[in-house]
Amino acid sequence: MVLLSLSLFKLPLQDPVLVFAVILLVILFSPMLFNKMGIPGILGLILSGVLLGPHGLGVLERDESVVLFSTIGLLYIMFLAGLEMDMDDFRENKNKSIVFGTLTFIIPLILGFLGARFVLGYSPLSAFLLASMFSTHTLVAYPIIGRLGITQHRTMTLILGGTIITDAAVLIILAVVTNLQKPDLSPLFWVQFAAQQALFVFVVLWGVPRISRWFFRALEGEGNAQYLFVLAVVFLSGFMAHLAGAEPIIGAFLAGLALNQLIPRASPLMHRTEFVGNTLFIPFFLISVGMLVDVRVLLEGPEALFVAAVIIVISFAGKWLAAFLTQKIYGFDPDERRLIFGMSSAHAAATIAVVLIGYNLKILDVRALNGTILLILVSCLISSIVAEKAGRKIAIAMADKVPEGTEGDERILIPVENMEHLKRLLDFSLLIKNPIAPEPLMPLVVVSEHHNPEDKIKLHQRDVTSVIHEVTEDPDLIRPVYRVDINVGNGIIRAVRELRITEVVMAWNGKLSAREWFWGSILNRVVNHTTVQTIFCKFCDPLNTIQTIIVVVPRNSEREAGFPFWVNTILQLAKGAGARIRILGAKATLQTLENFVQDQDRYTVNISYELYENWDNFPSLAKDITKNDLFTVVLGRPHTVSYRPEFNVVPRYLSRYFQDVSYAILYPEQK
Repeated sequence: MVLLSLSLFKLPLQDPVLVFAVILLVILFSPMLFNKMGIPGILGLILSGVLLGPHGLGVLERDESVVLFSTIGLLYIMFLAGLEMDMDDFRENKNKSIVFGTLTFIIPLILGFLGARFVLGYSPLSAFLLASMFSTHTLVAYPIIGRLGITQHRTMTLILGGTIITDAAVLIILAVVTNLQKPDLSPLFWVQFAAQQALFVFVVLWGVPRISRWFFRALEGEGNAQYLFVLAVVFLSGFMAHLAGAEPIIGAFLAGLALNQLIPRASPLMHRTEFVGNTLFIPFFLISVGMLVDVRVLLEGPEALFVAAVIIVISFAGKWLAAFLTQKIYGFDPDERRLIFGMSSAHAAATIAVVLIGYNLKILDVRALNGTILLILVSCLISSIVAEKAGRKIAIAMADKVPEGTEGDERILIPVENMEHLKRLLDFSLLIKNPIAPEPLMPLVVVSEHHNPEDKIKLHQRDVTSVIHEVTEDPDLIRPVYRVDINVGNGIIRAVRELRITEVVMAWNGKLSAREWFWGSILNRVVNHTTVQTIFCKFCDPLNTIQTIIVVVPRNSEREAGFPFWVNTILQLAKGAGARIRILGAKATLQTLENFVQDQDRYTVNISYELYENWDNFPSLAKDITKNDLFTVVLGRPHTVSYRPEFNVVPRYLSRYFQDVSYAILYPEQK
């Protein structure tokens, strides 16, 4: 028994349970230790891989299980990059991504070819393949950027677009060089290769969003099933990329783009996706990168050191020059240049793939292999340090930018009469909430003082807590409020005053009884006895299936005191839901809106403007509304500058002609 126990600790460790436990301990303690020393935590993971790996102390072996988890981690990095990309900003600045992608591909390729050909003495084919390795970069520092909360900054959008361009180009070069070694290569192969790539991209970017939208509608509220579906999409997309002749990382990135607008950033599904990746899979990948490094290369003599030095210098020179030219072309500040350089200078997955394939095909020799391994270590270390320092400064600058109309504390009250509506109301409120506002959402339950209010509050507390757990895993994000009053309307009005509420979000079932000449007594009282921004909602489908927010705006609404606030609410909603906006209104109102939106550089949203003033024919708008739209009407309170008599019948029109679509009615704030 003792001998058996001792054999379990023989190096390298073989027992899968012990191996997994050791890796988990490394993931847990290594970042903590390095952070205390002022060094980015991901460096601790990489260096731990160097120390414990087969070329270090030999505690861990880079076996099939480690390679499997490493592959999952790499795919996860690329998937999160696509998932968190600001698609509106990318569409608006796609030319910048193309320019940066071209620069960060061409410059290192040229410098690498010249250095490998004339300094290291490689043949033209070998020099070309080695040079392509310099053009690649792996987003090793992406977890740092995620923790800093700047994944949607304009430079990150540029970097992500450039990453997919340069990695795709390098992988195509690799495929070309590999296939050139085949004796029976024919022109038909290249036609087939191009067709496979086009079909693969079409299936992922066109098919996945449609299947996913149907799936999320069918399994709303099934968080575990939705997450498993997301994982399946990622790895099936990676496999399809492999079938098409591309690398799986391209498929994972495209899967992220396909699901980009279906997983809101504030949703539990996004939190779950990021948590699992950043906690387990991505650290596994970083440790496995460290396992590739063999520091004994430094002891192989001056020639090995010379080759490694040339490779490292050329790599950093090419990436720095690409970042510098991008900064000068587009007028970025120095911190943005440093972030671009830091994010694009790390070499890992695609780099080692290129060199290993070249080595196995005898195109590259052991000098190139050893030099590349050292490059991986040095570039990952420098990339992480530079990206964190630059990213931290950019995060501070972003936090100082507050859009007009959102200054001060934002307090959103969510009165609840029916628990069935609460989940979607909370989802909606999380989307419109200013991300830098410190106050939590406040679901409000009002019970009558006449019928055992204590027992009713206890019952509601249990139900509200259950719904909150479905909506978010952050206990500080939502704080329920309970009131005892003579009626619900009075309870809401008192809560608005006592809690200094800035916005009320309520549900409306879309039905009007014969005795309800307006929206019913509660809604009528809230509108007439408060001055805060008030939104009444009716949702037929999950909010993550929204593609377009259609907003009908009355004349003179730009003259209301709450104009900046409600416009930023719509912009924040579109940003959070990944939806585009169609605004219908009078010419002068649309012009003011367009000018205001252009000044809000915090938001980059796809917006179109259409003339509309025929409120008498309001029901005709119903024919253009689909289940993928959120129809929003901005109405002025009575006796305000934007009020008009036609507003009185809008609820009746909505109840009669818009039964099967989701809509929201927004009353702007009145000072």
